Amino acid sequence: DRKASSSFTRRGSMIYTKTPSRESMANKVVLLIWGRTDGLSRILLRENSGDEQVGGGDGVSMFSSSALLTKEREELVELREKVEDLQRQLLEKDEILKAAEASKNEMSSVNNMLNEVKKQASEKDALLRSTQAQLADLKIKLADKQAVVEKLQWEAMTSNKKVEKLQEDLNAFQGEMSSYTLLFEGLSDDHFTLPDQDYDLNPHGGHLPEMDDMDDLEMRKMEEAREAYMAAIAAAKEKQDEESINIAANARLHLQSFVLRS
Repeated sequence: DRKASSSFTRRGSMIYTKTPSRESMANKVVLLIWGRTDGLSRILLRENSGDEQVGGGDGVSMFSSSALLTKEREELVELREKVEDLQRQLLEKDEILKAAEASKNEMSSVNNMLNEVKKQASEKDALLRSTQAQLADLKIKLADKQAVVEKLQWEAMTSNKKVEKLQEDLNAFQGEMSSYTLLFEGLSDDHFTLPDQDYDLNPHGGHLPEMDDMDDLEMRKMEEAREAYMAAIAAAKEKQDEESINIAANARLHLQSFVLRS
C-alpha cells in the first residue's frame, strides 16, 4: 500500500525569482566620464544588461521594472542636461577668464605706456626748468654787460669833454707861448730898445717872469716841459683814457709853473 500511494504523496517544487531592487537596477547603468576634450566633459550612458535575466516574474513585476527603467532614463537625461548646462557655464567662464586675461595684459601695456609718457614728460620738464634757469642767467649777464657798456660810454663822453678842454687849454697856451717866444726873441736882439711909454707885455694879464732870472738852463727846462706837454696831449687824444688825460693835465701844470714863475 505504501508503494502504491507513493506517487500521490510527491511534493512539487516551485522556482521563485526575486524582483530586482532599485539599487540593483541603478547599478546596471554605468556612467562613463571621459577626460575633457574641447573643454567639455562628455557623459556616455550605457545600459549594462549583465548576465542576469528576469524570468518567471508576474506582470506587475515587469511593469514595475519598466517604470523604474523609464524613471532612471529620465533622471539620466535630466542629469545629462545639467552636465551640459554646467559645461556651457564653464565655457562662458573660460571665455570670461580669457577676456579678463586679455584686458589685464592690455591694461599692463597701457600702464607701461603711461609710465613712459610720464618719464618723458618729467625729462622735458627738467629740461625746460634748466633752459629757463640758463635764460635767466643770460639775462643777468646781459644786464651786467649793458651796465658796463653804459659806463664806458659815459667815461668816453667824459674823456672827450676833458680832451676838448685840454685842446682849448693847449691852443690858449700855444698862443701864450708864441707871444713869449716873440718877446724872448725881441729881448735877445741887440738892436731892441724898450719904448718910453708903459707897455703891457702880457695880454692875458699874467705876470711875466723877469728875464734876468731865466737863464739858459731854465729855458731848456721850459722847452722840455712844453715838448712833454705836447706829447701828453697827443697821447690823450689817441687813448682817451683817464690815465693819459691826467698825465696831460700834470704836464700842463708843470709847464705853467715855468711860465708863471716870477
